[in-house]
Amino acid sequence: MLHVLKNSAPSLVALVCLSFAQSCDAVEPKPPKGYRAILNGENLSGWYGWNPHASAKLTGEKKAENLRKQRAEFSEHWTVENGELVNDGHGPYATTEEEFGNIDLQLEYKTVPKADSGIYLRGTPQVQIWDWNQPYNLKRPDRKPHQGSGGLFNNTPGTLGRDPIMRADKPFGQWNQLRIRQVGDRTWVWLNSRAVVEGAVMENFWDRSQPLPAKGPIMLQTHGGEIRWRNIFVREINDQQSEKILAAYRPLPQPTQYDVSYGPHLKQVLHFWQAESDKPTPVLFFIHGGGWSNGGRLSGLSGMLPTILKEGISVVSVEYRFVGEATADGVVPPVKGPLDDVARALQFVRSKAADWNLDKQRIGASGGSAGACSSLWLAFHPEMADPDSEDPVARESTRLWCAAVTGAQTTLDPKQMKEWTPNSRYGGHAFGFRGDSEKKLSAFDEFLAKRDTILPWIAEYSPYALVSSDDPPVYLSYSSAPALGKKQKDPTHTANFGVKLQEHCEQAGVDCELVYPGAADVQHPTTTDYLIWKLKRPNS
Repeated sequence: MLHVLKNSAPSLVALVCLSFAQSCDAVEPKPPKGYRAILNGENLSGWYGWNPHASAKLTGEKKAENLRKQRAEFSEHWTVENGELVNDGHGPYATTEEEFGNIDLQLEYKTVPKADSGIYLRGTPQVQIWDWNQPYNLKRPDRKPHQGSGGLFNNTPGTLGRDPIMRADKPFGQWNQLRIRQVGDRTWVWLNSRAVVEGAVMENFWDRSQPLPAKGPIMLQTHGGEIRWRNIFVREINDQQSEKILAAYRPLPQPTQYDVSYGPHLKQVLHFWQAESDKPTPVLFFIHGGGWSNGGRLSGLSGMLPTILKEGISVVSVEYRFVGEATADGVVPPVKGPLDDVARALQFVRSKAADWNLDKQRIGASGGSAGACSSLWLAFHPEMADPDSEDPVARESTRLWCAAVTGAQTTLDPKQMKEWTPNSRYGGHAFGFRGDSEKKLSAFDEFLAKRDTILPWIAEYSPYALVSSDDPPVYLSYSSAPALGKKQKDPTHTANFGVKLQEHCEQAGVDCELVYPGAADVQHPTTTDYLIWKLKRPNS
């Protein structure tokens, strides 16, 4: 007996230590209300290894043997550490034993440079995850890692959803939060709380003539480079909920022209939707917001796009260099980059008037926040066309028929901002001010302190400073009522901006319609209403 215990002691100790280590590593998942965990945080239970591409062309015993081999190899490359599902960059994909139909999926992932991964839904590729720092390869124009993760990479190139609306990836070493909702073949993706795919149809990669299968496994792809997953939660969406979602979110029309280049930079591209008409159509020229630092071409456009097209108005949505990219290009001040880009894009659109059946005169700009500021800058800026240029695009006009915007910053003068709204904090980045954390100096503080050194820039890039009697009419919409001289809950998008611009426009003889909750004599409740009225009105 003693002999048995003596010989068994090392094994027993090892077993106890292993058990203790596993209990220490285990992290009990805590799914949100209505969700359930499909990774238990302890082991690989409920998951197996399968790369469907490796077995797709096999049949019979060869296929069966391949599938057995992949299952056997799974635990060699996938482990659970501290509640995280970890892959070493090799081996078959982590695949759920359970199959899913209409779901809301939440998870977190963290990866390394040059890694390539993705999430297969119903066994079908894929919501893409990759290193957005990879350089764009002109020889592979449909592969666009610089646009970020979250797109439906295996969809047909040049269709909405294949590329993410915006880049929302966090830096390497940080966890990314991903939420995916799939109802039927429609797919929504949010990356770090930003919508990057809005209800696009996921194509059936295995047979594009067929819809997605009704059910299938969730698969976590490995494709070179370590990737970690955690907090994998799922909520089934029942038939009644599915019907409501599909009824509320109709598919967006595909662009007539996708990612049309209007300049040499990768960001100087636009989408174009052509309205059906026998005669030249008016144009909505849409500029997305995001502080000239983020956002994407459908941000703020999705809701109005179908209605605008139905009214016989063609639509252009512009991408442009952000201030960081403009700075990298040596542009001074940084805001000159995005503003010059949208002006060039407007000229490019006019140069396409004959090909795209457009009315060159009736072009109205719209956008939110920084996109609104850009739209107003175009509306008020003197003509930038160069009639003597050898470049035919540069000879086109930059003037607008109208502008209708939401949440606009109407001035980029920090002194005016502070007078109108005491807790203003926006705009320093537009002129390259970053503040000084050691001196506890914010970018806006530096902006205000050095205002007198950049007065020529303010005069050139602040919409308020550019207003003159020959400017087109504008429409301003805000989500809350103004309170001049008082701190605002959202000082960056306060209606105080609108009140002061309207006063200034009235003095210059420029029509300016201002709308906010409680505003009197509202003629057009929304930007969409105003644009349709203004762009289609017989005599404006």
